[in-house]
Amino acid sequence: MLSFLLKGLIVFVIWKVLYLALLLPARVPDRALTRLVGFSTAYVLNLFSPGTAYTAIEVRDDYVEDGTVHFSTSVDIRRGGMQTLRVADACNGLELMVLYVGFFFCFPGALRRKLFFAVGGCVLITLVNILRCAVLVEIFIKYRAYLDFSHHFAFTFIIYALIFLLWFFFTKNLSPNGRKASA
Repeated sequence: MLSFLLKGLIVFVIWKVLYLALLLPARVPDRALTRLVGFSTAYVLNLFSPGTAYTAIEVRDDYVEDGTVHFSTSVDIRRGGMQTLRVADACNGLELMVLYVGFFFCFPGALRRKLFFAVGGCVLITLVNILRCAVLVEIFIKYRAYLDFSHHFAFTFIIYALIFLLWFFFTKNLSPNGRKASA
């Protein structure tokens, strides 16, 4: 248990240093992931709402913090010109995927199994995030009073439940040494 926690702390520190020092200033992979989620959300909405035109538009979000100008972009989802949702970097699922994959660095198991669950889980997390954004747009349009609850609580619970379920399936049938237990 102590080894798991120590590895987890090391992974967390390495990720934060790498992200804050190199990836965040360059917006890698944030920009691509935010665009993927935003534009895919508009695509899904158009797929399930024929006759309604949803568009995704990348917008600049420049802001000043502590005297430093930060340049960022997000993706607006619009319906007939009306903004319904803004997908920012904080909503693109990157931190969730890092948390999810970080578990595999800390937990014993075969590399092939870890890679299968890491890649498959990240794809699934991204797909669920796209569906989450599409449903948030529908909630914004039809049930606006429930938007904050849905965004901050309901969908947060759903995505973390998915992550825990994936971790559960990864650890299921593993012996104490991290190998798949035989029946």
